[in-house]
Amino acid sequence: MTNAGTARIDHLLTYVPDLGSAGALFERMGFYLSPVSHIESMGIANRMILMQPQSAGQANFIELMSPYDRGILPMAMQAVLSGDAGIRSMVLVAPEIEAFHGLMLEQGFESAPPAHAKREWKIPGEASVFPEFDVIFPVDMALRFNACKYYNLHLYLREDWTRHPNGALRIRKVLAIAENPSEFEVFSRLFGYDGQDGENGSRVYPSGDIMLEILRPETVHKRFGVELPHAGAQYLGYEIEVASLDQLRDALKGGDVPFHERGNTVCVAPDVGLGSLIVFSGPERLSLHPGADQN
Repeated sequence: MTNAGTARIDHLLTYVPDLGSAGALFERMGFYLSPVSHIESMGIANRMILMQPQSAGQANFIELMSPYDRGILPMAMQAVLSGDAGIRSMVLVAPEIEAFHGLMLEQGFESAPPAHAKREWKIPGEASVFPEFDVIFPVDMALRFNACKYYNLHLYLREDWTRHPNGALRIRKVLAIAENPSEFEVFSRLFGYDGQDGENGSRVYPSGDIMLEILRPETVHKRFGVELPHAGAQYLGYEIEVASLDQLRDALKGGDVPFHERGNTVCVAPDVGLGSLIVFSGPERLSLHPGADQN
């Protein structure tokens, strides 16, 4: 478990200008998506690619988000939900969200207090359900993050919504780039665990089920075979563990989604993956890293 008042990586907020076409792309990749839902008070619509967390008290998913009414979109979300598609924030789960907000302020971040939100999921053939949560809006920094507290986490853990035709199991890693990965040591304090040196000068920040790895730009092509679209610190993408790489390849081929292979991984390049490098890796027996729930 994380230390009291800290948080762990839970999901990724991905901005998509067209929620319909984005959902269709992920379905072609072999993912099952939740129905479209709306946060009426904020003018926001989303769909989720829900996966299987290994630890209690958190979810594990990609959130595709788009505004449908910019007239009521909160000011803090205006810049987040604009421009090109891509990861806009790394969302942390903070069961003690008021304490975590205090920690953010101690670390020098300007942040409004948590806001309460509720959305409706209209599920075909079933009664609607209403996820509720407290949310801290994304902070304004190169690697944006924000935090949430769930009130009905079980809605994000439905077995039928977390089974995917391509065999996707869970997000294993968030990938980012920076000239100096150690400049983001604040994540060690927010997560409650020390950052660790990775290969080729990268920096790894353990956090529950999902770790953050910040790479140097010059190593990205060597490791993943892709060119960087922009300079400067930014989110690059994410790594998803799948039950079988053969099953994953079949799904991508069946959906006519371009991919390439690098080492023991299958990669969908950012120009295909809505601004994100999507790395698929096979299952492996990992020793519990700091922050994992051993219960």
